Amino acid sequence: MATGCFYCAEHDERREAIMLKVGTMKAGTLYLFKDQSHKGRCVLALNSHKKELYECDAQERNDFMEDLARASEAVKKLWGCTKLNLGSFGDTNPHLHFHIVPKYEGGFEFGGSFTITRDTPVHLEPEAYQEMIAQLQKELGL
Repeated sequence: MATGCFYCAEHDERREAIMLKVGTMKAGTLYLFKDQSHKGRCVLALNSHKKELYECDAQERNDFMEDLARASEAVKKLWGCTKLNLGSFGDTNPHLHFHIVPKYEGGFEFGGSFTITRDTPVHLEPEAYQEMIAQLQKELGL
C-alpha cells in the first residue's frame, strides 16, 4: 500500500466524494460511481499498489481480470446496457484500476468515448445508491 494513494487509503475524502465501496473481490475492490450518467458505472481497483498490469504476477493478474469480468457481467445483467466500455488510465492516479462504463444505445455518449468527469453529473438519492450496491453485492456474492 502506498501512502497518499487514492485507492490504498482505508478512508480517502477524494475517493469517497466520487464513489462508494461495493466490496472486496479476489484481487480488486469494486466501487460504484456517484455520478450515474452511465447507469451502473463502477471502477475496480487492484487491492495491492501497482501502477501497471504487467507488474502483477500471473496469479494476481488472472484473479484481477476474473474480478473485472465478473463485475462487468454483473453490471450488464443488472442494468442491461448495450455495451460495456472498460478503461484503465491512471495518468494522475497511478494505481491500477479499470473503469466499467455501461453504454446504452441512444443514451449519453453512446458511440463515443466516455468522459471521466462530467460537468453536469447525475446524482441519485442515498437510498438508490444503497439499492444498487446491494444488487451488485448479491449478484457477486460479496
